[in-house]
Amino acid sequence: TIWLQPPHQAAEQRKMSKRNSATSSDIFGILSNELPQYDQTVLQQFYQRCSGQILPYQHPITGLFPLYPESDPPCYAGHVRDNIYIATSIWALAQVYRKTDQDSGRCWELRQRALKCMRSILNFWMTQTDRLEAFKEQQSPRRCLLTVFDYRTGGELIDSAFKGYQHHQLDSVGLFVLMSIQMISSGLEIVHTKTEVNVFQNLIFYLERAYRIPDFGMWERGTKQNTGSVELHASSVGFAKAALEAANSFNVFGQSGDHTTVIHVDIDAHSRNRIILTNLLPRESATKGCDSSLIPTLCWPGHATHESVRKSALQNVFDRFRGDYGFKRFSRDGYGCAMETSGTGPHRRVQYSHGELKTFEHVECQWPIFYAFLVIEHCLQGDTKTATVYKRKLDSLLVELDSDGAVPPPWDPSSRQQQQQPRRWMPKFYFVPRDYLQDEYSNPGSQTRRPNFQLGDPIFLWGEAVMLIADLMESGYLMAHDLDLLRRHKPFHERPLDLSRRVPFINKLQDLVVQVVLISESVRLQQMLATFGVQSQTPTQVEPITLWPSKNLIRVQECLGRCDRLSLSGRPLRPIGQLGTAKFYRVPGRTVLCYPLLFEMRDFYLLHDMDMVIDEVRTNLLFLSTWWRLKGRPTFCFLLREDMIRAAGAKQLIAFLTSMRSGWVNDVRVLLGRAQNLLASACVDHLDYLQDHNHAFRDLPAVEKSFRSLMNIQGHAAVAIEQEEWIDTRRVESSNSEQLCQLIDTASLNMGPKTQLLHMLVDRHGADYVLPGANETVAQRLEEMSRTAGVQQRWAIVRYASAILRKEVDSLAPSLSNVIVAGKRIIIGSDIVIDRPLTPKELCQILYAHYPPGPSGKAVLLQELILFLGSLICRDSVLFRGIHYIRLDPLIDALDIELANVNDPLFGGCKILQNLSPYKVKSLIVSILDHRQSRHPYWQRRIDGCLCRVPSGFYEGVYGVLEACSGGIRIGHTLIEQHPCLNDMSRNDANFVFAVQSTLARETANPALRQMMVEALVIIELILQRNPELKVKEELDVLSIVDEAWRDFKIEHRLDGPEFEKSMNKFYETESVVSRGTSSFIAKSALNFLLKGEIALDQRGKEFGGSACKLS
Repeated sequence: TIWLQPPHQAAEQRKMSKRNSATSSDIFGILSNELPQYDQTVLQQFYQRCSGQILPYQHPITGLFPLYPESDPPCYAGHVRDNIYIATSIWALAQVYRKTDQDSGRCWELRQRALKCMRSILNFWMTQTDRLEAFKEQQSPRRCLLTVFDYRTGGELIDSAFKGYQHHQLDSVGLFVLMSIQMISSGLEIVHTKTEVNVFQNLIFYLERAYRIPDFGMWERGTKQNTGSVELHASSVGFAKAALEAANSFNVFGQSGDHTTVIHVDIDAHSRNRIILTNLLPRESATKGCDSSLIPTLCWPGHATHESVRKSALQNVFDRFRGDYGFKRFSRDGYGCAMETSGTGPHRRVQYSHGELKTFEHVECQWPIFYAFLVIEHCLQGDTKTATVYKRKLDSLLVELDSDGAVPPPWDPSSRQQQQQPRRWMPKFYFVPRDYLQDEYSNPGSQTRRPNFQLGDPIFLWGEAVMLIADLMESGYLMAHDLDLLRRHKPFHERPLDLSRRVPFINKLQDLVVQVVLISESVRLQQMLATFGVQSQTPTQVEPITLWPSKNLIRVQECLGRCDRLSLSGRPLRPIGQLGTAKFYRVPGRTVLCYPLLFEMRDFYLLHDMDMVIDEVRTNLLFLSTWWRLKGRPTFCFLLREDMIRAAGAKQLIAFLTSMRSGWVNDVRVLLGRAQNLLASACVDHLDYLQDHNHAFRDLPAVEKSFRSLMNIQGHAAVAIEQEEWIDTRRVESSNSEQLCQLIDTASLNMGPKTQLLHMLVDRHGADYVLPGANETVAQRLEEMSRTAGVQQRWAIVRYASAILRKEVDSLAPSLSNVIVAGKRIIIGSDIVIDRPLTPKELCQILYAHYPPGPSGKAVLLQELILFLGSLICRDSVLFRGIHYIRLDPLIDALDIELANVNDPLFGGCKILQNLSPYKVKSLIVSILDHRQSRHPYWQRRIDGCLCRVPSGFYEGVYGVLEACSGGIRIGHTLIEQHPCLNDMSRNDANFVFAVQSTLARETANPALRQMMVEALVIIELILQRNPELKVKEELDVLSIVDEAWRDFKIEHRLDGPEFEKSMNKFYETESVVSRGTSSFIAKSALNFLLKGEIALDQRGKEFGGSACKLS
């Protein structure tokens, strides 16, 4: 725990490590049966402190606490987060009293007070089931659960000061679930009825998609700019992940519950939250690169992860935000600053104006509460020495407030007893007074700060609650296992296995074996595979195990959490992921095994590309081996269809199947076997709640067949088609529908024109139009034609037909989320920015609206690209280094450029992207993303320009250039102004990255020129970095600098003629970093600009003795 120490304690701590490890059993109180000896006087002091500084503010009817106690004028708001921490502190003191028999009823009273508060929060959310239900359909701030309430009534708050309050805070919901389970584990009965169980289960549904839901975060402000915009927060994802882990297979009735009161968690949702949290850290969000909210998220109470990234994230917070008075929340945080404050409590300004953030730099308030969190965390980890250091620091920051200045609670003026002794309170924050702001700006950390009480703020009950827990822990009265009954402060491998849970989480196993069951969809296929030595089972041969598509599991789970009286529909219709289909399921009367979404008929076009199928299977096996965290082995159901064997590439598939018998697929251990034999060692989940929902099993479809008869699929081998033949549909526009149908049935007509004619029928009559003389609809004919084209590897036809049918890739949402949380943005067309996760339906609506169906099949092709990008960014994020905006249209341009220039036998001489198989498209994406590829300079510049790929540190360098150029930076027709850009954004702010990159992409259509401007900015930044005394007052026009460099290049190389007036290709074809390369000419042009412009020496120039600029 060195990362939590003050720096001067590190050496001494290493000397004390053996002593600390020797006393760990005493600290945790786990290995000893002896109860600690409590001093009744000290215990009495703790109780008096709780009863004097916390309990008087609890409402006698609702049991809730105010957000601003004793405020003037009175404010009746209460916050969920504050109330949970307060209830936890009361419960923690009760946990201490449980160990003594001389409590005078205090233990019972304290437990009931904590229980009353937690139940009031649950009841508050039970009145919002309409929001719970609406949030399943659309995860927007307008449909979220409310987090602020009227603490007098426990209902919605009606207060003008909170009009427009930003309630969307997922960490509050996660914290409630987590601490409720901690308290239930201690014996508290928070959930009383089956109706409440259903609401609790719906809270789990609410949290499962936290990995893709931007919110306002722990500080209730959203982005750093505080303009009412949401963003994805690591703290919210972390608390959601912690809550899902705690709730998995947990019985909320405690020891008194049955199978109907067990909470079920989607293992894939948990895995996605885990992956996304790992990708987000050590950042908190896109605009807040570092944030102290990660302390309660990664330490107590969240303990969201114990992976290596936890240490770097916390160390980053310590290095940047720890101060003498606590921790800053994040850089340029204006809350409580003298410039922001126009009132107290709820009357502070809600949002900031444009360009205001810069004024808060270096004068952000410091919050002592984080010291209390660290005291608790160090005590949990057994490091009492460091905990004592932080405890003393915290004690020095407390403020005495005498009773004469206190105002009684608003509901009962006579109930509060007057105290003779002054009490010491934790300030919410320490601020820099207005008179000392300029001195603090000049010398950060030099000024004495003042507690927020001097601003007239009320007491801070959240801080009082956390400080009480910290004092109980540091004194040794509250043990680790009293506060953290789930042992979340320990890594998984150090936690005792909870046998009361059917499918508990465990630590990652070394050399995990992935079980593989091969299922042939027909006996005919089984016999065919057997001739190659591949043993498989048919769906009937796995009995008594039942084989289901994953959609059956979705359907039967709809009743989970359903409550008709509260209008709750149950589990949303979300796809079952790779981890969910890797379990066997015990349902009433049967054992079920599901095959993955990859083999569903809805994604049929991928199944005809055997290279793609093999690659996806390899990826799935690797994913299971990497992210499996459940008891029992994962089981992968490989469903083999006849279409696979009939399609081109069947030999590769059979070779892959035979190679699996070696027990290894790449670096993953696999075990082939019969489903019945693998069941004993597999992970088995129990869906016992379905006993009461027999109707859920009615009319469940069997395994879908990929064939109708032996003659259904025409052709066995792919035909190399360099370009599909299309017709000019304007020639047949005047034909009626019957004439079009006759043309479609013409045997000599190629498949491409037939698809075009079917498209015309869809436009006229819709996809359900029945073809005259045939007992099938246009949609059915298109499906059949697409399947036939897939077998023949005619991918342009497959994509065109899929686009006409407006196909959606089921696994599109997770892939998009992977791209977004990795810090990238996807741009569709020229102006549609996808900066938040969307559902497949939402994304496809945008795609089909922007790219109507046509022979290019672009809407479907772009879905494939997003699918591949999401997979690649998880597998190898290094490929995306230097890329922040992924513009889909330029990405296709880059693929076309690569395909036109590459000479790889993999592509078989094909030069049209739409004719490539999905696997070859994916391989082409890897090729253009690979930095190690050696290409011609012009070729490379065009690809990098299409990808908007820039060197490492480029945007930080542009920020430095903007600091030096008061006139701003002009790129094309757009001027990036110095102010308010620098005022609102910091050097590492993702918003600045997006602003610069969007300008580059928008203002330069030529990708090679775009990349040349990137090179110019790099050179200018290098010059200014080596000459920090330069301050340019003119407007920096990057395009003019490149144009001048091109003119000098033409003069030196004697390039005359009209062709060189229109084209800079010779310049683009020249290496940059060589003798007389493009960098030389750009550097000369940049220096000419700097020397001709108006230059001012700043203070740093005077350090050089006031001499002239020393350009180097």
